[in-house]
Order: sequence, then structure tokens, then C-alpha cells
Amino acid sequence: MAAINTTLTERQMQVLRLRNDGCSQERIAAKLGTTKQNISAIEKTARKNIEQAENTLEFVKMLGAPVWFKVVVGTGLDDLVGMVYSKADASDADVHVRYDGIALASRIRELTGRRIRHRVVVVDFEIAITGNGDILVR
Repeated sequence: MAAINTTLTERQMQVLRLRNDGCSQERIAAKLGTTKQNISAIEKTARKNIEQAENTLEFVKMLGAPVWFKVVVGTGLDDLVGMVYSKADASDADVHVRYDGIALASRIRELTGRRIRHRVVVVDFEIAITGNGDILVR
């Protein structure tokens, strides 16, 4: 794949390929005639670009979701699960959440990472419910 079709430069793609093949930063630096620090910087920037691209794709998916709402700090996980079902039921889009309560709580925890601590929201975020009943978090 050419870098022109990605958010990565040719050099970033080259470094990531070599890292994926198990090469150390030192070995890549020697192979490419540069320093380990330069390879580290290239890899760090590449991973940041990838994260930004993933966030952009997630946002685009959320735009197409018929239901989305903001979740605020202090909301309990059990209340949040209830909110998801309530918002889906109240939707004019005939959306059905594809998870039972336990699976939904688990999916939310998986997608929110550190934004939920001890079953309580500690950082605001948005939840979207897609047309096929999946959950997205931004």
C-alpha cells in the first residue's frame, strides 16, 4: 500500500512493518542508517497518526448511528446500561440493543477504558447505538 493512500509516510510504514516483523528499534536504525532515537520518534508519530485515524473512523460510524447521547461524570454503570435500553426503546428508528444487561455492561467497560472507574463514569463521553444494535463510544 502506498503512503499516498494513508495518513502515514513511507518511512513510518517501513518502520512499522519492521517492528511488526519483530525487529528492535536498534536493528531498524542500523538497517536504515539512522539513530534509535529517530526510529523511536518515527514509530511514536506513526502510532499517533493511526490513533487519530481510528478516532476519525469511529466518529464517522457514530454519525450514521440513529441514537446517541452524552454520558456525564458520576453516572453509575448500572444506570448507564438502563439508559442505553431506554434511549433505544424511545428511538423512532426501531433500534434493538444486541446485548443482554451483563454483556452490555461488559461492552461499555471495554469501550470506555479508564473513563469508568469502580463502576462510575469519571470522564464524560458519548455513546451511540447503531442501526444493528451495536454500541460505539467516543
